[in-house]
Amino acid sequence: MSFNVKLALAVALFWIAISPPLFTNGQCTAEFEAETKRLGTDQASIRSSALARTYWNERSVPYSFLTPEQCRQRKPRTLDRCADGPLIIARVPVKNMICNLYRDDEITTWLQYDSHDRLSRVQFDMRPYKSLPVPGTDMTIHWAR
Repeated sequence: MSFNVKLALAVALFWIAISPPLFTNGQCTAEFEAETKRLGTDQASIRSSALARTYWNERSVPYSFLTPEQCRQRKPRTLDRCADGPLIIARVPVKNMICNLYRDDEITTWLQYDSHDRLSRVQFDMRPYKSLPVPGTDMTIHWAR
């Protein structure tokens, strides 16, 4: 094979490897939004840390439970400060294979409780999708949206 054919083949393979996230059609964001909506619907199941632990166990979702003391000793870097109650960090696996490979493999759910074990804060995290505006047009290309 000549150098030009090898180069063309390499470029084609590169484009094939990076193209799947261009065709998710919003499925990654939809999966993230579905999880946030599900937790909103299941609010009664997470109103206390004990109920939340049962909830995550029933869904077979891995989670970490941190007491206020444990949180202060090894505060997660994305947390501003530890509260007076327990913190539960659940990691919901992303089901869509393209989203899992190219965007994020989990949706992180932070459940913060107050000193009376009442849910005081819910936060969801997933790596954001990337966008590239096409110069000279109104078109934008979204990566793993």
